[in-house]
Amino acid sequence: MSDEQKATSSLNNLVENCTLALSVLADREEDLTTASFSTLRTDFLSILSIIYAATTKVALSLKPSSPQHKASLVPLKDLNNNVAALVHSIRLMRPKTGATILAEYENIALGVTSAIKSLAQTLLDGDIPEATTEGYLLRTGEVHELIDNVRKPNGLSLDNRDAVRRSWQQGHDSLEDAYQEIQDICKPTYGESEGGKVDEDFDDGWDELGLGPDQKLSPEELDRAEKVSPLVQTMIKLVNLLHKRIIKDFLSSRSNPLDDHSLDKLAILSTRLLAGSDEVISSMYAPQHLPSIKTSLATFWETTKDLRVTILPDTDPNLTEQLEKLSISENDAKIRKWLNACFDQIDKTAAKIIDTLHGEDEGHPP
Repeated sequence: MSDEQKATSSLNNLVENCTLALSVLADREEDLTTASFSTLRTDFLSILSIIYAATTKVALSLKPSSPQHKASLVPLKDLNNNVAALVHSIRLMRPKTGATILAEYENIALGVTSAIKSLAQTLLDGDIPEATTEGYLLRTGEVHELIDNVRKPNGLSLDNRDAVRRSWQQGHDSLEDAYQEIQDICKPTYGESEGGKVDEDFDDGWDELGLGPDQKLSPEELDRAEKVSPLVQTMIKLVNLLHKRIIKDFLSSRSNPLDDHSLDKLAILSTRLLAGSDEVISSMYAPQHLPSIKTSLATFWETTKDLRVTILPDTDPNLTEQLEKLSISENDAKIRKWLNACFDQIDKTAAKIIDTLHGEDEGHPP
C-alpha cells in the first residue's frame, strides 16, 4: 500500500472515529475512575494540546497543492487516537462533577471533534483542488480557534461553581438591558419626534424587511403601561441587585458552600430569570394581551421563589435561634438577612402588580 493510500485510509478512519465519538458523547455513559476532577481537567487540556499539534502537522503535510503523504501518517494516527481519548476523558469526568461544568467540557469536545471530522472530510475531497485548499485552511482554523479559546487564561472552568458563576456573569448584562428596556416602553415610539409625529425622513431599515416600525400603544395600553411599568421596573431592578449579590456571595466565595445539585439548579434558574424578564417586557409592548402579561409575570415571580428556596432552604422567619445553632458567621447572617429582605420586597412588588392587573381585569381601577 502506497503512502497516499495509507493517508487516505487513515483519513477515512478519522471520519469514522469522529462519527463514533460524536455518538458516544451524545449518550450518558460513564467510566469509573479514582482520579480527582482537577487531574482529569489537566488530562483533558493535554489531549487538546496533542490534537492541536497533530492538526497543524496534518494540515501542513496534506496541503492540497503539494501533499506529503508519508509525513501525514504519524499525526493522523495521533488524531485518531486522541479523538477516542477525548471521549474517554469526558466519560471519566461524568461521575466526578456537576452538570453545568460537564456540559461546558462536553460542548468543547463536541466542537473539536466535529471540526476535526470536517477537516478530514475536506482533505478527502481532493478532486476539487481550489475548494479543498480554501476549505482545509478554514477547517484547520476552526480546530485551532476552539482549542485556543480553551487554553487562554480563564478559558476553561476550574470546577462546577466556577462554571455556574460564569453562566450568571454572562447573563447579568442581559438583565441590566432588560431594566433599561422597561424604562423605555412608555417613551415616544422609536423614530417619533418629541411633538408626536413620525420623522418621515427617518429610515431604520425595517421596512425593507417587511416589518415596519414598532406598533404604538393604544391609549388604554399606554394607561396600563404607565400604571404597571414603574412596578415592573422596580421588580426587575430588585432581581438585578439579587442576581449580582448571588454572584458575589454564593458563586465567587467559598463561605457559602452549595452542593453540585444546588449549583446546577442555580444555572437553570439564571436562564429562567433572563427568559422570564424578556417575557414580561415583551408582554408590555403593543398589542398588549392582559392574560399574557399576568402569565409572564406569574412565571417570572415563581422563578424568584424557586431561587429563594435554592439559596435559602430554610425560609422560616423565626431564624434567630436556628442561625445560632448553625454557628454561622456574622457576615453570613447579614448576607442572609439582606437576601430575605430583597426576596420579600420582590414578593410585595409582584403582588402589587398582580393586584393592579386584577383591578383592570374587573373593569375598575385597583
